[in-house]
Amino acid sequence: MKPAGWTHADAVSPVVGVMLMLAVTVMVAAIVSTYAGGFSGGTDKTPQSSLRATPNLLQDRIYFEHNGGDPFMLSSVRVVLRANENTTSFSINDAGSTLVRNFTEVGNKGSKNDTTIQAGDNFFIEGYDLDSHSGIKFGSMYLRNNTRITWLIVDKETSKSISTGTFYL
Repeated sequence: MKPAGWTHADAVSPVVGVMLMLAVTVMVAAIVSTYAGGFSGGTDKTPQSSLRATPNLLQDRIYFEHNGGDPFMLSSVRVVLRANENTTSFSINDAGSTLVRNFTEVGNKGSKNDTTIQAGDNFFIEGYDLDSHSGIKFGSMYLRNNTRITWLIVDKETSKSISTGTFYL
């Protein structure tokens, strides 16, 4: 038996109200998820590698040996050198300039720009002679004997470090 004054609309109203609340909640969650997902910075991943740097004053070079980790392209990195208060930064595109004489893989005979460095590979940066091999000049930065040098290999796309270390010249 139906109570007095009862209609079908009385039974449908709570169901429609609950369904509308669920739809609004799902829409708000989708909007928040889409908006927050944009902050992740995409899928760009910075390679992480273990490198060792070794200076050679007789050749005015700093050799880098890839000891493991992710491979990377020489064209996609910058080398940053720091000594005391001074810092210099350059990429393979600067090879042949006053910043760096050469920037290439050891033994590379092909194009410099498509060189992939992976575990077991070596590359070097070559500066300019400073006072009969007492140091190396990179642009306006002078790396002298008995100076602590901090180096970073930085991914150009993400501006994050791939590898870092120090050595004494």
